Amino acid sequence: MLIEESGAEKQLKATQQGPILTWLACAICVVIFLGLSSKGTIESWNVASKWGYYPPGAEWDGKYWALLTSVFVHIELWHLVFNLYWLWTLGGRLEKAIGSLRWLAFFLTSAIVSSAIQLGVSGIGGIGASGVVYGIFGFMWVTRNHFDGFKEALTKQTIILYVAWLFVCLVTTFLNIWQVGNAAHFSGMFWGIIVADIFVIRYKAVLSKIASVALIVASIIPLFWCPWSVIWVSKQAYNAHSKGDYFKAINLYNRSLELGQDPAWVYANLASAYKAIGDQSKYEEAVKKAQQLTKKSQEPASPK
Repeated sequence: MLIEESGAEKQLKATQQGPILTWLACAICVVIFLGLSSKGTIESWNVASKWGYYPPGAEWDGKYWALLTSVFVHIELWHLVFNLYWLWTLGGRLEKAIGSLRWLAFFLTSAIVSSAIQLGVSGIGGIGASGVVYGIFGFMWVTRNHFDGFKEALTKQTIILYVAWLFVCLVTTFLNIWQVGNAAHFSGMFWGIIVADIFVIRYKAVLSKIASVALIVASIIPLFWCPWSVIWVSKQAYNAHSKGDYFKAINLYNRSLELGQDPAWVYANLASAYKAIGDQSKYEEAVKKAQQLTKKSQEPASPK
């Protein structure tokens, strides 16, 4: 006589399986790294795009899948090794603890949220699995007393390392020493903490649900409206120009200049827009500024 497995038995059996999806995610990262490395360097965005790494602002052209595919892309070997180690060490334990399907849902949401927040803050989507790794860390950090093996992986030294690394990256980015996807790190960690509280801890589940909705909204808005980003404003200006909406384009070009866009690019496009609307004086002024900027950029640097 056959006896059907209970729900608890099925769950136990699922969590006893190996971390297949963690292994698969790591393998994808390695394959993409080897594919890009075979080119020596990223020769063009066409090459990079074939491996899931798109030019800045690609999401605003409708390539929303870039939020996910960019997570698997690593350019430097040290970045790949660092993320693979923690993805395997922490991600593998998490998958065995909560099961592969839940792990997959968590991985996908962490990737999308962290990438979208990074896009909204910097105007450029993230690259690498750091946002997801911090999401896994955040989840395991607050649930380490609820799952076997979490405390073993998240020692006091590991927790200090993760938190300290957050602020080291902030400082190096602020000092313009090294540009890091800080928004992806923080948003990924907060997402992990929020999800853990909603489904496991339930300490302040209502507050966590509100926070999750806020984080999701903050992830969605920049995909369609990001007026604080020089890249977004510049793309809107160029699109308006291409459609013949010259007055709108002129306003947006000037706004992009205020946000720090390359002046030579802005004035060259302004000249074209002013010519299209028949404003000769503004056209000549923009042409003169564009020529001056181009000439200046071609001059050799003064010896120090």
